[in-house]
Amino acid sequence: MPRLTPAQQQVQVDFLQQLRDGRLDKPVAESSGLPNFAYTCADFYALEQDTVFRNHWVFAGFVHCLKKTGDMIPVEVAAQPIVLVMAEDGQIRAFHNVCSHRGAQLVTEPGTSKKFVCPNHSWSYNLEGKLIARPHFHGSEKHDVNRAGCHRADLSPIRCITWHDWVFVNISGDADSFERCIRPIEVRLDGYDFSDLHFFESLEFDLQANWKLAVENFIDPYHVFSCHPWLNDFVGMDQRQAPEFDDKVLFCGYQFQKTDPARAGALPWFPNLPKQKQNRGDWFVMFPNFAFEIFPDQVDLFIANPQGPQKTQETISLYFIGEGAKAEKYAEARALVIKNWNDLNHEDIGIIERMQAGRRSDGFDGGVLSPYWDPVQKHFAAMMTRAISS
Repeated sequence: MPRLTPAQQQVQVDFLQQLRDGRLDKPVAESSGLPNFAYTCADFYALEQDTVFRNHWVFAGFVHCLKKTGDMIPVEVAAQPIVLVMAEDGQIRAFHNVCSHRGAQLVTEPGTSKKFVCPNHSWSYNLEGKLIARPHFHGSEKHDVNRAGCHRADLSPIRCITWHDWVFVNISGDADSFERCIRPIEVRLDGYDFSDLHFFESLEFDLQANWKLAVENFIDPYHVFSCHPWLNDFVGMDQRQAPEFDDKVLFCGYQFQKTDPARAGALPWFPNLPKQKQNRGDWFVMFPNFAFEIFPDQVDLFIANPQGPQKTQETISLYFIGEGAKAEKYAEARALVIKNWNDLNHEDIGIIERMQAGRRSDGFDGGVLSPYWDPVQKHFAAMMTRAISS
């Protein structure tokens, strides 16, 4: 982990000091969530970037955007400029997006190239991040192409893995294996065949709120009866299960008694779906901010991308099965699903931003939790605490 700044060290101390009230050690009904400044403080936000997002597996991009050899996408994770690339061997790799010479950013827009070339002095690197040449390195026309002696100047690689259509990176290299982190989700996806699942469209939303509130809201079925009239009619509170957790994964779900054009409607379903999954909806969060929902006819990715202590960009990416993602005959069905997600998220945005406003109040400092619905909220706070303090 990089050395924390004095301001980050102090906010870490302040954060842990506030938690000495035992709020995370008590039974849920007597406990509370994170202190207010964890949602409002710029120094705490910077501390999160250097701990939570640097030390865990974080969603970085889409496999479908990296189809051809040389396809490159610049992204940012944990305030670090990163480039994803489809290498010559057909593997997606991640590198720190910076030239080893004077630190110029190498890639600023998505594109395709046979190599990385620095715009500053034209140092070049192959798609595996190895230095190719340094023009005029030893003087005019004295180029350095001795790759055997240039390893220190290679691009700095980042731990990278793909899972279905999604690319994850771990900047520090210290996270548990991805297989271990994702296992609680994989065992609950038994029976779903992702081989014919296709990306269709992404929806983008800007929230004036902290990213944690968006994640906490995503895994909270308790607010449905109050905030989502259509969703509550689709599945009432008596049919909703309380959220659960398993290590770094939060999950919840329900069995629905009727279909709807927006859920398990006219679109094609996963093939050979087991009977118990034919009227099932589940949603998952892998800490810190990768989330998705799955239904018989769709997968809906949800990413809360931090943009500042009180600003988040949400991405909802919609996936359909087979012809459901392509055929014109399903255009109306797709449009209904997209409208539904757009409407639901706008219902959420207002309440999330009001919760953000409430984090400025001296009358609130973590809340009073429901022993039925909120054990998962306490667990999320505990994961945040471990990540911040490690």
